Amino acid sequence: MLLFRGGDDIRKLKKYTPTKFMSADSKYDKDAADFAVMFIEQLCHTKGMWAGKPFDLIDWQEQIIRDLFGILKPNGYRQFNMAYIEIPKKMGKSELAAAIALLLTCGDGEERAEVYGCASDRQQASIVFDVAADMVRMCPALNKRVKILASQKRLIYQPTNSFYQVLSAEAYSKHGFNIHGVVFDELHSQPNRKLFDVMTKGSGDARMQPLYFLITTAGDDTHSICYEVHQKAKDLLEGRKIDRTFYPVIYGIDENDDWTDEKVWEKANPSLGITVGIDKVRDACESARQKAESGRRKRIPTATP
Repeated sequence: MLLFRGGDDIRKLKKYTPTKFMSADSKYDKDAADFAVMFIEQLCHTKGMWAGKPFDLIDWQEQIIRDLFGILKPNGYRQFNMAYIEIPKKMGKSELAAAIALLLTCGDGEERAEVYGCASDRQQASIVFDVAADMVRMCPALNKRVKILASQKRLIYQPTNSFYQVLSAEAYSKHGFNIHGVVFDELHSQPNRKLFDVMTKGSGDARMQPLYFLITTAGDDTHSICYEVHQKAKDLLEGRKIDRTFYPVIYGIDENDDWTDEKVWEKANPSLGITVGIDKVRDACESARQKAESGRRKRIPTATP
């Protein structure tokens, strides 16, 4: 079993190929992509056995970063303005979201950038913020340039007077945003679409390349904003729709997949064997199998001699 210890143990991206959603008139700017990757890899992990170790991007994470920050339109600005990343738990979601929030706030060259971390409630929104704040404290270059206002859940990057601020569906202002970036954590938990609409419709029009980064585990409410965005991402992935500004990534199993097949686990869990050991997935699978079998026994009467 491979577990992350930093350095050579990480499964790195061996050869980058731009996403199929890259427009014909866009170009891949390797320098821009390299800078984004370098910025993130100067940060450190903050929790558990990874705490204090460099944030070496796993192959699937680096693919996303290079696609989002390296693919540029003819005018030199990013092609993708919205990214939807659907991924199971324990895949490194919060750390990646925090790193992107810091990159947009401190490393994107935007004066007075406004970057917001959004979630269903303040506690959920604080998860990514707290990781970002710890990343700042552990990075000497950022620590001397970023002011952390922990009680306000706000980071200020002083050289450009940019900030990263937590917002939640419980309490937010409907007006006055000039958004450069939004990190939406656990979109499936949003109680309604109000915060999503406020943050994504028109609030970034004054910026040249705003990025709305939506990262979530799968939900089951077919009437939610998350399901709506999930369906759009799925339509794009399967070729039913075209939107050159939208970047879709969905890690999961299909309806016809055998969920007990270990190859299917790899398809749905891109960090399997790195952030989560396969033995834990085997245990969870066996537990689920036994519950399913117990349910079948209760539903199907069995004749006994």
